[in-house]
Amino acid sequence: MGDCVNLEKCEFFRQHQNDEDTKYALMRFVRSYCRGDKQYPCVRKKVSNALRGPQKVLVNMMPTGLPLFGTDKKDWSE
Repeated sequence: MGDCVNLEKCEFFRQHQNDEDTKYALMRFVRSYCRGDKQYPCVRKKVSNALRGPQKVLVNMMPTGLPLFGTDKKDWSE
């Protein structure tokens, strides 16, 4: 399976790829959601498609659709 078409534009990936505190957890998401068999259920990808662009998905939304640990959904629209 190839990489997700949104991988290089994904703000979640871009912001956390070099962060030593989150890098290893992020790589697990990337392996499963961005380069693996969970590309279809990726909530970030679904929201990106609905909003017409990966740059429009809030950076604290994980591929599971949950907010990044230590953050919340207060800025998310329904």
